[in-house]
Amino acid sequence: MDAVVTDDLLAQSAAELFARHATPAAVRAILGGGPAGVLWSAVEEAGFADALVPEEAGGAGLGPADALPVLLAAGRAAAPLPLGGTMLARAALARAGMAVPSGAIALAEALPGEALRGRVAAHGAAEWVLLPRPGGARLLPVAEAERDDASPYGTVLRWASAGNAPTLPEADWMAAGAWATLAAMAGAMERILEETVRYATERRQFGRAIAAFQAVQQQISVMTEDVFAARIAAQLASLPGEGGTGVAGLDTARIAAAKARIGEAASRVAGIAHAVHGAMGITAEVDLHLWTGLLHRGRLRFGAESHWNAWLGAEFLRGAEAQSLAFVRARLAPPLAENRPAEETTP
Repeated sequence: MDAVVTDDLLAQSAAELFARHATPAAVRAILGGGPAGVLWSAVEEAGFADALVPEEAGGAGLGPADALPVLLAAGRAAAPLPLGGTMLARAALARAGMAVPSGAIALAEALPGEALRGRVAAHGAAEWVLLPRPGGARLLPVAEAERDDASPYGTVLRWASAGNAPTLPEADWMAAGAWATLAAMAGAMERILEETVRYATERRQFGRAIAAFQAVQQQISVMTEDVFAARIAAQLASLPGEGGTGVAGLDTARIAAAKARIGEAASRVAGIAHAVHGAMGITAEVDLHLWTGLLHRGRLRFGAESHWNAWLGAEFLRGAEAQSLAFVRARLAPPLAENRPAEETTP
């Protein structure tokens, strides 16, 4: 089947699933501490959680670029599930020949120190946590963890010991978590744009829709540029790197550029959306709050813009490229564009 058709079918299937099971009311209930079992069961039954697991291990055998539409759809619904983390963790476990447990797996941000502590997203859908540690990531049960701290940006969990927890080989789980986060952010921004345009078209002031005012049009045009740039950045971050050494073949350089760009866009998109809505979206009663809240949390998860910009700068200084443009072409350009014959790229 044509890849474009497959992508469209997957995106449509994911959109329909989240429209049914991740309504704003359902999302608020989960964020408020309610169970996520119905939503997660629907995701499991659709096979989305095993999208990156090789076919020989019972999965769909997709790559990150193929699975991206599912994560975008989850972000558009602000679905409070560790779907991207589960996809990546299950794929890594399967490729390592380890048993893949049932239930959702959250990727944790490791905290300094020798204690088994990590920060996970502030929702209760996960049954397992993959905690990066020196020597390899440990798969730990949430049921055996103690809560050290909690905030809107994440919950810090601590384990007394790792016991016989499965240990995955060392990998760049920081970049893997950033990919899962930026994909959801890009999807949320698309939904914010739709909601903002709809509101501006329906809301009337001085006898006409506010979308007719030039100032509002200018704000929405800036938002549109950022939203489409975020979508392209997420697609770029999902392309395999040279040698495919990252988790599921992901490339840290592309993820770094995308996470930084999407983080910058998120701040502007959220601000413009609130401005056009009359700043009402900051209240929990308005649905816009669900998506802008996701953006603000996502900016700080798995490295903010400053972290990844610094990473890119250090990588450039370590590299052989003398100019930044050469670095971008060598490390960030899509593989097809790099390898395409000159006659195919000539208009």
